Amino acid sequence: MTDYLLLAARALTATVFALAFVGKARGAERFGGFVTSIHQLALIPRRAATPVALAIVIGEGAAVLLLVLPFAPRLGSALAVALLAVFIAAVVRSVRGGVFAECRCFGSRGAVMSHAMIVRNLLLMAIAAPGVAAAPVPTGRPVAAVAAVLAGVLAAALFTRYYDRGVAALMRRLVAAERAEAPR
Repeated sequence: MTDYLLLAARALTATVFALAFVGKARGAERFGGFVTSIHQLALIPRRAATPVALAIVIGEGAAVLLLVLPFAPRLGSALAVALLAVFIAAVVRSVRGGVFAECRCFGSRGAVMSHAMIVRNLLLMAIAAPGVAAAPVPTGRPVAAVAAVLAGVLAAALFTRYYDRGVAALMRRLVAAERAEAPR
């Protein structure tokens, strides 16, 4: 059972990084938007933002490739965890520095850097981290393996599509509740 959970986690991680890679690499406009967000968020010169953005995109693509290759999932998981650590550090730096620019994590319009993005990346790191220590490919039950991969892909698609929306909805509810309780 654990092998199938690890396989689902690997599929989820690979899918999230694949969506991020494709979203940024899909065209010059999307990559340019990502470069701009790197420039704003990392507070680095524009000329340095392009190589940093390129390194991130290459890293994301490499993580996907390593995660899907049957002989390299541990390395892929390690790269994913390392990239997520860098992302978390960048978000923390941005939030602490009061830089609330938009992140283009998936190539198009994205969420503003916030504590919710730190939580998102910590969740993804917690999902990817077990694969560093053990990333076996289950054998003997191909239907269960396919189900685990499909579950991971579906979870990643839902997570990337609805996490920011869910956080925004929760924040609206909290603000509304706070206003309702405020003395008049």
